[in-house]
Amino acid sequence: MNSIAFVIGLSLIALSCALPSIRVGRQADEETGTRTAAEESLGLPSNSTSIRESIVDTFDCNGRIYGYYADQDNGCQVFHVCMPIVYADGRQETSRWSFICPEQTVFDQAFLVCARPEDATPCEEAQTFYNVNEMFGVTTPRST
Repeated sequence: MNSIAFVIGLSLIALSCALPSIRVGRQADEETGTRTAAEESLGLPSNSTSIRESIVDTFDCNGRIYGYYADQDNGCQVFHVCMPIVYADGRQETSRWSFICPEQTVFDQAFLVCARPEDATPCEEAQTFYNVNEMFGVTTPRST
């Protein structure tokens, strides 16, 4: 009985190895096809325009400290993470990663989260809260 189970198991393994593997593509790519120029340059998923119809790539991280920044030109539905980099040879550059908030939410610059518009800091005021990024890396001494 054990030898029959062993032979059947071995046959199933050999059969699964012999069959061609099936590749399953990403659903978003199959449904929408190609990305827009703004989606491509911002590194956003190909279905981002289903959340925000017209996405523009105007936000610049140069001169900004490390942090999260609401993109006012995109109605705060897009936000960016900026990270200045200084190389050993003294060269400097700033990397940017862009994200889109889920449907029916915007990036709240005061709390650095995506929230419903009625619960979020107004997008027009986002720039006044960019200074919250100064708190990254700040430690407070322990009281003894």
